[in-house]
Amino acid sequence: MTRRKVRDEYSIRNRRLVSRIGTAFLVAVLFLVYWAWRQLQPLNTRSHQVAYVTVSPGESAAEIGRILYQKKLIRSPVAFRILSRFGHQARFLQTGVYRLSPSQNPEQMLSMMERGDVITIRVTIPEGFTVQQIIQRLVAHHIGTKKSFQALLKKPLSGMPAPAAGVRDPYEGYLFPATYQFPYGTNAKDALSTMWTTFKSHALSLYHDHHPSLSVSQWVTLASVVQAEDKNPQDAAKIAGVFMNRLKKGMPLQSDATVRYALPGGVRGPLTLGNLHVNSPYNTYLHQGLTPGPISNPGLIALKAALDPAKVPYLYFIALPSGQTLFATTYAQQLANIQYANQHF
Repeated sequence: MTRRKVRDEYSIRNRRLVSRIGTAFLVAVLFLVYWAWRQLQPLNTRSHQVAYVTVSPGESAAEIGRILYQKKLIRSPVAFRILSRFGHQARFLQTGVYRLSPSQNPEQMLSMMERGDVITIRVTIPEGFTVQQIIQRLVAHHIGTKKSFQALLKKPLSGMPAPAAGVRDPYEGYLFPATYQFPYGTNAKDALSTMWTTFKSHALSLYHDHHPSLSVSQWVTLASVVQAEDKNPQDAAKIAGVFMNRLKKGMPLQSDATVRYALPGGVRGPLTLGNLHVNSPYNTYLHQGLTPGPISNPGLIALKAALDPAKVPYLYFIALPSGQTLFATTYAQQLANIQYANQHF
C-alpha cells in the first residue's frame, strides 16, 4: 500500500471520527435541549390542586426550587435554578406567600415571584366600626384569633395616646377604616399595627396641619361621636359645631351614640328612659364633657369635621330616618323638630 493510500484511508477515518463526534455532540445538545424543555413544562396541566409556598427573606432561587420540587409543583429544581439565572430573576424574587399549582410552569412561577403576586386577604373596615366589630371581621377573614386580639388590646401600640381612666379599648378610634389587602398569614399584631400606621399617615397629618386646641385623644373622641351621630356626610361639620357649642357652654353632649356604646352588647332601635340612666363614664346624659375616649373608629369626613367644626348657632339636632338632619337653636325648636319626626316617620 502506497503512502498516498495510507494517508487517504487515515483521512477518511478521521473524517468519520469527526462526523461521529459531531453527531454525538449534536445528539447530546438536542437531548439537553429536550431535557430542559421537558423539565420546564408544567408537572400536570390538568391539575386543580394548589399549594401555598412561602418565600422567606434571603432565600435563594436554588432553595426555592427545592421547596417547589418537594411540594411536587415542578419537575426539576435544577432547571428552575438555571431558568432563574438565565432570566436574571434570581436576585429579584419577592418574599411572601404564593398560591401555586402543578398546572403552572416554572417560568410562570418565577414571574409571579418577581412581581410579588403574593396571596392577600381583602378586608373592608367601614367607618364607625368599633374595635370589637373590627376584631370580629378580621377573625372572620382568618386573621388572628379573638383570644390573640384581646391579649393585645390591654396595651396601646407605640405612639397611641395613653388611655384615660375609664377607657374600655385603648385602640378605639385609632384603627383607620379602609379596605386592606393583608398578606396571607398576617397575625393579629401585624393587622392592628397596619391599621394604626394607616391612621398615622392619613389622619395625624391633618391634625398637625390644623394645630387645634383639642388634644389628639379629644379630637378623635369628638370625631367618633360625630361619626356615630351623622347620617349625612354633608352635616358632619354642623354636628361637630353643635357639640363644640355645648362643650363651650358646659352643657352635656346628650348623645344617644355614647349611651349605645356604654350599654353591654349595644342596643338596636330607640333607647329607653332606663337606657339613658346607665351608669357609665361614656353616658353623656349623666356626665358633662367628652367621653373618656373614642366610641368608634371615625373616617376622614368626621375627623375633618372635628378639626374644623361649622360656626353655627345650633345647640340641638335630630337625625331623621331619611338621612336629613334637623337643627335647632333653642329647646323649643328641638321639641318642634321631635314632634315633626314623630308625625312623619
